[in-house]
Amino acid sequence: MASPNSTNQSDAVLVADAPERAATPAPAPGPHADVPAAHATAPDAHIHAAACLNCGHAVPDRYCGHCGQDAAHTHRLHMRDMLHDIPHSIWHVDKGILFTLKTMIRRPGPTIRAWLAGQRVDHFRPLSLLLVITSFYAVVSSLLHIDMMPPRDPAAPAVVYELQQAMGAFTMKYLAWIYIATVPIWALFARLFLRRGGYNYAECLIIVAFLTAINNFFTLLLLPVSYAYSGTAQTGMVSVVFMCFIIPYSAWAYGSLLTHTTLSLAARLWRGFLTYMLGYLTVVLLGTGIGYALNWEKVVKSFRAQMQQQMSAAKSAAKSAAKPAAPAPARR
Repeated sequence: MASPNSTNQSDAVLVADAPERAATPAPAPGPHADVPAAHATAPDAHIHAAACLNCGHAVPDRYCGHCGQDAAHTHRLHMRDMLHDIPHSIWHVDKGILFTLKTMIRRPGPTIRAWLAGQRVDHFRPLSLLLVITSFYAVVSSLLHIDMMPPRDPAAPAVVYELQQAMGAFTMKYLAWIYIATVPIWALFARLFLRRGGYNYAECLIIVAFLTAINNFFTLLLLPVSYAYSGTAQTGMVSVVFMCFIIPYSAWAYGSLLTHTTLSLAARLWRGFLTYMLGYLTVVLLGTGIGYALNWEKVVKSFRAQMQQQMSAAKSAAKSAAKPAAPAPARR
């Protein structure tokens, strides 16, 4: 048993050492002092914390049930992580866009039906897919200076050709947003001809967005051919050959969304064909009509000027024909 004197001596020593301990400076904070504990204790370990580092809720599994953050990927970043995170964030190449393209090309109907039924984690979002593919196509076409307009027909008015060129340039500049704007129009025909499948209008928007993105992906694959015939008279033939592939594929793709119905294969293909073709023709006619309507005065003036030139040329030809021929010189 310690004596009272020894206890008092120990207390005195502790009190005497206290100023020295207080005067000793605290170690400077490290470069990661503000890093959460999960990072500081195991900066390189791919483990998830007991609490979500985003919202603070408990994480019993890999994903937070409150905000959805992946708790297994909140470790301190290194360069090796960027090799995965950058392409994953942009393309979702491990599953998203490549997986969606593959399944949409091979099995468009079942893929879209599964997405509508809620199986969405492995697939790229339809509108995002349409924007990414169409924007990439527009950028590459612009960099390669691809011109899908054939040379001007001498019989056509110059203003019409200039208007077509202006409309083509405008379309390529805002191609992605133009396609987004056409989706609701195409969805009306999908709602009409695919109604036996039980799809509402919102679901038809998703269907059209997916299939339009895939058609644009096929157009992207055709870029080398388009570049080879850019600005030539054969550009029209290239478009015709491409449409000979796109129309049957679209008819089959839209028709495959009716496989769960009692319709025959021929009836499904016919409804798919009508969905695509009527939507396509409506969009083309609307775009052409809007382009001419916005430039109507210029078109009318050009036609009048061309008519006046033709009339002047006809009058000059008539005067030349009516003028008597000069007498032949007399022979000596």
